[in-house]
Amino acid sequence: MTSTKPQDIPGLFLGRARKQKRKIGIGICRPIPETVESLKRASQYADLVVIGAQVSGFENIVEADQDTASVKLIGLLRDGKVDGIVRGQVKDSFTLDEFYRQFGKEPLPSNRKVCPGVLQKDEYCFVTCTSSIYQGMTIEDKKFEVDRVIRYMEEDLGLIPKIGVMSSLRPTSKVGKYPLLDDIAKIDEQLAQYLRSRGYDTTEYYFEYETAVWNHSNLIVPAMGLVGNAWFKALLYLGGWNVLACPYLDLGVVYEDGTRNEKDFYWHIVHAVAMANSQKR
Repeated sequence: MTSTKPQDIPGLFLGRARKQKRKIGIGICRPIPETVESLKRASQYADLVVIGAQVSGFENIVEADQDTASVKLIGLLRDGKVDGIVRGQVKDSFTLDEFYRQFGKEPLPSNRKVCPGVLQKDEYCFVTCTSSIYQGMTIEDKKFEVDRVIRYMEEDLGLIPKIGVMSSLRPTSKVGKYPLLDDIAKIDEQLAQYLRSRGYDTTEYYFEYETAVWNHSNLIVPAMGLVGNAWFKALLYLGGWNVLACPYLDLGVVYEDGTRNEKDFYWHIVHAVAMANSQKR
């Protein structure tokens, strides 16, 4: 397997996106200038269909109701009128449920959905999992998700995992004082042991997320979903990080997720095109 460096991931996605322009649907409800500009920049890689608001210069399906916009977005994907979708600014759970309904698939339990994020800033770039509040609550959940994310890294990105497992406590901290923190710490300790037993370079950083980043971990596993969700959004909205990719895995289609309050969807669109041009789904 050819090893990819984390800092090369943006170039990897751009290279795949350049192979063929694709038709991508995106849900946009608040077409502020920053968002429209990001659509324009991405239009060199994608023929965009904007569902929701009217955005001049693009093919539009105008829907004032956000839920109807989600229905139309999934319908385009189901009917093969687009090569993939970026959820954009429409609802997350509603849109995914609509996907299952229109495609006639049995919905996956919330703790079995895998949607890794690829975050980048300056020389740092890494994959994170468990950024949904519903995930990472049991050791079985953690193993399931991390195993799938590792396979995504190795097979889709060409990354050799260097894993930072986060926790709620240091071993020398207030062990025994707060039972919930003890329970979380035990799960993450078990996860680190499991990953080491499989031969992966794994370090426990407890709650020093910054140290995991500075040490160039390319897979960071938050302590639990609630923590991962808040940390992911803090980096994106307050820390100036870019989300390069946020794909739902194993749906059999190109379904790029993200968070609703983002202003710039350039990388989400680029990655959707890259996915459409890849054999991986």
